[in-house]
Amino acid sequence: MSLSSYLILILIIALTACGGTGEKRVMTDEVQAEMEQREIKRVMPEDITEATYQRGESLAKQLLSVLLEQYQAESSTTDFMTYLQEQSVHTFAEDATIHWVAGNTPTVGLREKEQQILEAYRYSQQQQERLIANVQRIGQDTLLYTHPVTLSDSLKAQLSLSDTDSTFLGMWSIYIPKKAIIQDM
Repeated sequence: MSLSSYLILILIIALTACGGTGEKRVMTDEVQAEMEQREIKRVMPEDITEATYQRGESLAKQLLSVLLEQYQAESSTTDFMTYLQEQSVHTFAEDATIHWVAGNTPTVGLREKEQQILEAYRYSQQQQERLIANVQRIGQDTLLYTHPVTLSDSLKAQLSLSDTDSTFLGMWSIYIPKKAIIQDM
């Protein structure tokens, strides 16, 4: 064999040992997951609304739990109703922007949709109607989930509160990008 034949043989062995012709080995599970994520899906508006309710509800429960824990740890001498009305919670969770709107907050400083919803919750409380969560569109790319917080019997018992006239404590105002909802579907 000639020197050039040896060099060609060594080159072929080296290429074969290094993976051959430059192909990359790919994990099939990873590729399949990526393809599913990039797959075009048709999402109906009602599906987006339902997913927003579910995500907003979960966030609202978590935040109320945190607020209650903070109250019990910090303010054992402060009245719970006063404590809640003085809170100014602004936070971010995942892709959402969240803030607490106390029941007695003046509507002047709120965004227009928040003003309308807060006034509707106050009116519903005066009429002794059930307060329910709400989803509104804000522009083309944002959804507003509002969750009323009321003084339930279980909350009264948990905090050892006496009867009070006001059952509407405030609302969680949660802004979620529509894109984030769709990506989670």
